[in-house]
Amino acid sequence: MKDVKEILKIVTEASGPSGMEEKMFETVKSLFEKEKDIELLMDKMGNIIIFKKGDKKGKVAFFTHNDEIGLMVSKIDGDYLRFTSVGGYDEKILLGQEVVVYGKKVANGIIGATPPHLQKSGDSEKIIGFEDLYIDLAMKNNELIKYFKIGDRVLIKSKFTELKNDFYSVKALDNRSSVAVILNILNHIKNLKNIPDLYFVLNAQEETTMVGSLVASYSINPDIGIVLDVTFAKQPGVEYGYSYDSVVIAKGSNICSKLSDFLLEIVKRENIKYEIEAIPRHSGTDAYAVQTAREGIKTLLLSLPIRNMHTPVEIVNLKTVDRISKLLALFLSEVEIEDYGEKIIK
Repeated sequence: MKDVKEILKIVTEASGPSGMEEKMFETVKSLFEKEKDIELLMDKMGNIIIFKKGDKKGKVAFFTHNDEIGLMVSKIDGDYLRFTSVGGYDEKILLGQEVVVYGKKVANGIIGATPPHLQKSGDSEKIIGFEDLYIDLAMKNNELIKYFKIGDRVLIKSKFTELKNDFYSVKALDNRSSVAVILNILNHIKNLKNIPDLYFVLNAQEETTMVGSLVASYSINPDIGIVLDVTFAKQPGVEYGYSYDSVVIAKGSNICSKLSDFLLEIVKRENIKYEIEAIPRHSGTDAYAVQTAREGIKTLLLSLPIRNMHTPVEIVNLKTVDRISKLLALFLSEVEIEDYGEKIIK
């Protein structure tokens, strides 16, 4: 298995907007070419499932969404494409971005709007919305309608950029940084014995429907489900952000309190920096779908702090990615599956 930096670079540079996650399958497959004890499949929903056989009873599944936010063609308007959001892009950051449009052919484009010199009085003070923006592929209408249609996906271009102090910036860290976390677990459990069957699920459509994790958790029906997602790191304008180097452990209705307490024992013993996120209701993550599958699944939620969420320049700290992988490897080496089974009352 490649090291964590290589994994992060490979999975963030790949394309997989919500609803088109199947494009990621070949990327993930390339990471496991030399791994002989791994089974890899993609289900009907587009979830990528990696299976590693354990040597003791029980099943633990890791769930992290594989899709990224993007754009979608909504209209062919003369020589230009109009578009809308797939997921939560903020219109304010879109003007001037380079994009890739995936139609019958793949084409590079630019997001444009009326130049400030030609705007009507008062327009310069208005917040630009989707109705003001268009994608310019430098094609005429007859070419556009030949190769592109309403519903085609669009991704903003982004370069994997190394910053100082182990920080990296790129698109899709929500949630490919968590994809890197769970794939990197395999680097930390190579010599571990006495672990259960493991499922690493890169689930589809979290940004839009959450249907991927719902289907995968129902199918696998693990004894324990561990959901990985991102949360807000401290930065200007974020009042309740978390430290970039913290493991963020959720507490709340979606979460098995016994499992989270057990994980807290490990982080305290190992002096791993952590923070608690209070989630009294629906977490807004795949944890809800996993927890409520079938008769219910004991579920944990861990989050990785990132900056500039839902932009093409999200930022993560690589040491924190690796730290969470090591923590979860420790968890696997110590957890007793039977402690979290059904309670039979006579």
